[in-house]
Amino acid sequence: MMNGQPQWQQDVNRDSRIVDPVVTIEELSRLKSPRTTRIDYALVFTTAQGRLDTYLPPTRPTRRERASRRWTSVYTVDIGLHEAHAELVMPGSNDAFAFEVTMTCNWRVADPAAFVASGERDVPAMVERTVDEIVRPVLRSYAMDDSHLAEKAAQDALAAAGPLGAEAGLHVRCTIQVMRDAAALEHARELRGIEFARQALEPRHALVMREDEMTAERALAQAKQQHLVASEAQQLAHLRETERRRHDLVIQDFEAKKIEYYSYHLERGGPHALGFHLALHPEDTRLVMEHLRHDQLVLMQSQLEVALQALGGGSGGLEEHQMDEPRRLAAKVVKEVLNARLAAPAPAATPAAVPAAVPAAVPAQKTDPDWPPRFDIPAGPDARVRLSDDETPAHETGQASAPVSDDASTPAPRAVIGYRRPSPPPAP
Repeated sequence: MMNGQPQWQQDVNRDSRIVDPVVTIEELSRLKSPRTTRIDYALVFTTAQGRLDTYLPPTRPTRRERASRRWTSVYTVDIGLHEAHAELVMPGSNDAFAFEVTMTCNWRVADPAAFVASGERDVPAMVERTVDEIVRPVLRSYAMDDSHLAEKAAQDALAAAGPLGAEAGLHVRCTIQVMRDAAALEHARELRGIEFARQALEPRHALVMREDEMTAERALAQAKQQHLVASEAQQLAHLRETERRRHDLVIQDFEAKKIEYYSYHLERGGPHALGFHLALHPEDTRLVMEHLRHDQLVLMQSQLEVALQALGGGSGGLEEHQMDEPRRLAAKVVKEVLNARLAAPAPAATPAAVPAAVPAAVPAQKTDPDWPPRFDIPAGPDARVRLSDDETPAHETGQASAPVSDDASTPAPRAVIGYRRPSPPPAP
């Protein structure tokens, strides 16, 4: 740079985007001292005759050359690599639609003198004009749907055109991308979406149908399981109800047998009933013994009255021809009654001694394992007043039976004539 203000100057740095590579234009004078410039710029000196002298970096003219060659001006040219982008709209075969051409270029000044001589001030605009002149006729031959073919043809045309900007001292490398316009792209996207939806429709339909089938199968399996559970619950409830009714019948039958069993023993009365009470309540031994003695007295009194009535004749007696055998038996009974001795009242026995004072017990009846509890019913003095099932009455055999008494040495009163002991019901 020289002293004084330059006629043209750009405030740019190495990273600045520029469209004009000429940074400064300065007029030269022989009386002014030279000024230094940036080493990466090229210098183009001009003379009054129009000659251009170029000094590429890092070469600079010497003082002698500046004085002898009589330069009138100097151009400072940026010879670095720069980029340019542009969006171009070019029609296709149908004017209703246009191609969108995206251009991406990088350029640099290869010949600073040629560029200064060309007079270009906007390199990207010059490149756009050149590309438009080459590509527009090519794209006119293609329809909008053939954008890929149009792009290939446009690139071939650029390659065949040779280096772009060479006449202006530039080195340009340019690539282009040809696309359909926005409306056509939107339409193509819609068609593509429809096609994708159509292609996915059948698999989606099959998937939905399969899901419905699986849902139906799952519902059917659940219904079957619920039905099975309900059926098993009903069967279980029926079994429980049947078991409950059977149990009720068993309880009723058991209660009926208990009633029959207790009724049998209570209806017999006398010593047998007292023995039954004693088996259930052993603590009442003394009371039972007193009742037994009272029953013995009543029994002997009744037998004596029967014998006297039979012997006394009259309306309550027997006929004369019937008196032989009864009189003999009555005499026997009277003799036994008169000879009978009643034991004096003994002190109350302890519960432990009661079983020894009671006559031998009859075999225990078969009972339920739970109720009533197992116990043996003592025969008591009942054996002395009633005949067993296999015995024959004395008036039929003509023989007197051996008396049974509490004391082995004392004869017991005779049983009532003609009375048979009923068979007891089985124990419940």
